[in-house]
Amino acid sequence: MKRGGMDTEAVIFDYDGTLVHLNIDFTLMRRGVEKFLAGYGIEPDAHKGLFILEMIDEATRLISEQNPSHGRAFYHKALDLVTEHELRAAQKGKILSGVRDMLGLLRRRGVKVGIITRNCNKAVKITLPDIEDLCDVFIPRDYITRAKPHPDHLALTMKRMAVKSPARCLMVGDHIIDIQGGKRVGMKTAGVLTGNATYEDFMEAGADLILDDVTRLPECIFKE
Repeated sequence: MKRGGMDTEAVIFDYDGTLVHLNIDFTLMRRGVEKFLAGYGIEPDAHKGLFILEMIDEATRLISEQNPSHGRAFYHKALDLVTEHELRAAQKGKILSGVRDMLGLLRRRGVKVGIITRNCNKAVKITLPDIEDLCDVFIPRDYITRAKPHPDHLALTMKRMAVKSPARCLMVGDHIIDIQGGKRVGMKTAGVLTGNATYEDFMEAGADLILDDVTRLPECIFKE
């Protein structure tokens, strides 16, 4: 992996597993949503290839085609369940060691910092109530129609940071969707091994950098 002297105007960070400990039980969350799907006559296996939020959106579309009010009811019930899991996990959330210092260093050295997440704003603020003081732009899923890896999430973040060239922006995350999202809009990408993804996962996804943890990032950006 290339190290040192990266032409980086801004860094956009994922949140869970990247800046804070990953403790959301996504398997349990998914099972709960799948139970709701079965109640509406939808076979959960048909959506195995989708992430949870996208599964909810697609199921809502299918249910709404038959009955719009049922579609709305499903959407709100499923999203409430997701939010419940997020809030419960946030009570035990903890920022990773060295992250505050790392974010501060980037900003002092003139690098713009954005934080984006598929998590809800309320859960993030439970764990990290001062998150907006640690970055230039913070956009949780509540503030965007289509969350990452959809390009809209990243594009809005760059726009609010006044970053015109995606090639000078680095997307950092613990999941391959962070790499996929960044590459879709032409960003450089970095995977961190503090979530569930492995070195091999990030290599296969085409990450430009792979780091043991996010605090190693400054040495890859600045010439020391």
